[in-house]
Amino acid sequence: MGLFDKKFCDICGEKISLLGNRKLEDGNMCKDCAKKISPFMTDRRRTTVADMKEHLAYREQNKTKLLDFFPDQVYGGHYKVYIDNKTGLFIVYSGEMGKWKDDNPDLIPLSSVTSCSMEIKEDRDEIYQKDAQGNNVSYNPRRYRYTYDFYMHVTVNNRWFDEIDFKLNNHEVEDANSLPYQSYVMEGNRIIAALKGMPVPQAFGAQQPGAVYPNGYVQQAQQTYAQQPQGFPNQAQGFAAAATGFGQTPQQGYVQQPQQGYQQQGYVQQPQQGYQQQGYAPQQPQVNAQPAQWFCPNCGTPNSAKFCSNCGTPRP
Repeated sequence: MGLFDKKFCDICGEKISLLGNRKLEDGNMCKDCAKKISPFMTDRRRTTVADMKEHLAYREQNKTKLLDFFPDQVYGGHYKVYIDNKTGLFIVYSGEMGKWKDDNPDLIPLSSVTSCSMEIKEDRDEIYQKDAQGNNVSYNPRRYRYTYDFYMHVTVNNRWFDEIDFKLNNHEVEDANSLPYQSYVMEGNRIIAALKGMPVPQAFGAQQPGAVYPNGYVQQAQQTYAQQPQGFPNQAQGFAAAATGFGQTPQQGYVQQPQQGYQQQGYVQQPQQGYQQQGYAPQQPQVNAQPAQWFCPNCGTPNSAKFCSNCGTPRP
């Protein structure tokens, strides 16, 4: 057979257009049939014609079953996890809720989930300054800009695929102490709990201040940081390193949130400014107040606490 001989799709029988061939293990497939394959199926080239026909039949059945899919739980960010507890099925989908007829996301039994974890990827770019000639030169010490992305990894017992990977955020997160960072960490924990059939922590900001969840959930605010109202005591490494599993102890299971300034009884202790304990007399202004942000002289990491969150060097 010549390179440019006409080929026909072994699935639908139609002629395959130029550059439209999608190889199977023992045959050919047109690009229109290939669009119907599950997005989680990654071994098309090692799939036989007979198995591919069976897979596409499963996909047509999946489209019909979606008509009776009515989720009662939704978690996630850019990609969302929709769960129908009545049927015990879930989908992972990035489009608008209820508009999955054309995209046909796979309906997956909750009982088929074997593991679920979250990965936080950090990216570091150096920040430069201009010299007298307008060239980019490094600061001394070097300074960096950090960004973060949040990925969920789910493994399932399924004939057609065994891994589901998706990204929670569609915009990069720049600050490990920011509200978006904490929100994605919390939402990742909620997805892990929901897919494993465990009690799901409340959404970020909904739990009572100082609440502590048992059985390996996120633990918040067990210590008082009244002396550090300007920020969190921990950098990303402190509460992102645990984002690797489920159902373990708090140090090995869910991702831990930074411990923010709560007292043990569950209320934020505000910085005492402007009043004395008795008489409400104005307090003297602070002298030699340090700036809110400083750069570590050792590694260049931006900080706001008394010690470098990356290497532990004291604030100069």
